[in-house]
Amino acid sequence: MGRLRSESVEANRFDHDLKPGDMGQLIHTHVHMDHAGQGVLLPAAKIMIQRNGGGSFAGAFPPATRTCFLRAHKVSVAKLLIWSTLICLPELLAGETLTLQQAIENAEANNRAIRSAEIERAKALDEINVARTYRLPVFSLTALGSQSLARLGLTFPQGSLGVYPNVGPIPGKTTTLAGPLQPGGILYASVAQPLSQQHRIGLGIQLARVGADIADERIRSKRQSTVNEVRQLYYGILQSESGKRSLQATVDFLRQIDADTGRNVSQRVALRADSLDVKAQLVQTEYALLKLEDPLQTQKQQLNRLMGRDPDTPFDVDPLSAADFELPELKQAYTSALESRPEIRLARLQVRKAELDRRLKNADRIPDVSLTLTTVSTVNLSEILPNRLSVIGVQVNWDVYDWGRKRKQVQEKRRAEEQASLDLKDVEAQIIVEVGHQYRKLVEARKQVEVAQAAQSAAAEFLRVARNRYAQRDALLSEVLKVQSSLAEANHRFTQALLDLATAQADFEKALGADQ
Repeated sequence: MGRLRSESVEANRFDHDLKPGDMGQLIHTHVHMDHAGQGVLLPAAKIMIQRNGGGSFAGAFPPATRTCFLRAHKVSVAKLLIWSTLICLPELLAGETLTLQQAIENAEANNRAIRSAEIERAKALDEINVARTYRLPVFSLTALGSQSLARLGLTFPQGSLGVYPNVGPIPGKTTTLAGPLQPGGILYASVAQPLSQQHRIGLGIQLARVGADIADERIRSKRQSTVNEVRQLYYGILQSESGKRSLQATVDFLRQIDADTGRNVSQRVALRADSLDVKAQLVQTEYALLKLEDPLQTQKQQLNRLMGRDPDTPFDVDPLSAADFELPELKQAYTSALESRPEIRLARLQVRKAELDRRLKNADRIPDVSLTLTTVSTVNLSEILPNRLSVIGVQVNWDVYDWGRKRKQVQEKRRAEEQASLDLKDVEAQIIVEVGHQYRKLVEARKQVEVAQAAQSAAAEFLRVARNRYAQRDALLSEVLKVQSSLAEANHRFTQALLDLATAQADFEKALGADQ
């Protein structure tokens, strides 16, 4: 091909009349911005990078890692995060690598808030089983042990049993039969099969099922909120690590400039003020690098907490694990959210619950009719009175007049039902507003990444030119440092834009309400 006259990919391509698709392989000596930043200009090339500081190659990346261009209606956060990380990562950290999908699965399985919501669902299912038992016969037993305070007996007036010829009245005189004062007992047992109550019991079972459905939706809501938090923390860790390594690259660059400037000062070809300026920027960058450690470790601890693990469990994140996302049409997003959001399902269930509450309260007006078997037995109470009585029949309990209490209670439940319907409409409107807001934020975040990427590329090119001019003694050191500061700021804005994009995508997915 001949000797390359420039470090610019575009310039060399035009010099040799090559198209981007003509270049099949691209080998990076290392992945600092000034050496690997123009790889995106060759979307068809197979990219080779070093596995570590040695000389072995990791091999080619899959096609998904070869582009970070934005499209009008489709963008891959994974691709952008991969490139932002590869540009700033000389090597991936050693240790346990936690993918985004693994983090989500661990959180769904072990998150304490989700497990608590699942326990609430189990309690709701138990309530259904409890409600069903009211259809069955009711067995009741009442026992009383007592000491009589007065003699129990029967008084027979004279002739109360009849007057017979040749016999006379029976008894012949008023007679009282009384038992002794002694401890005794009374046993009352009954078996009642509800009849008219079956309608009310059925409504209670339906109400318990609605409670279980509400518990299910609360689990979905908690799971989606947790997944959203996991995504944001995961992307935040990626961004923090990318920023950390970007600052480390800046520190390495400034140390090299500091060493060169020190030699130039000793040789009297550079001013001491230039050396002090470099040292000041170096210390400032080292301080910024130190400040990144706390938010990075805090994010990792929070992610461990969401996964139900010890907060100090070490792990590394994998920039290749983020998933692609296709942005739907806004009307389609509205429809999906109104069908899937846990809030809308909860609101509909609350309407159903209010309706059942009203019907249940209205059913209280129906008299309680039961088929009842009752037995009363006495023990050592009296030798004269019968010691057992058993009857079977229909038992009716009915509050004939309650001063309008049940009617007012039904009216109250009817108002609650109307209130639940209004809340449902308000939730629908809120969801439409939220989905539209998150949709616009996602579109804006995509454009922000595009702008930041262009600024980053321009700043990298300016730095390359400034360093070449400085090497040829055609530019001052202060100009190089100024351009380097501009590049560092552009890198920061780009990584921040990627984080904003990832966060906006996670928020939009949560707004849609689809299960992960």
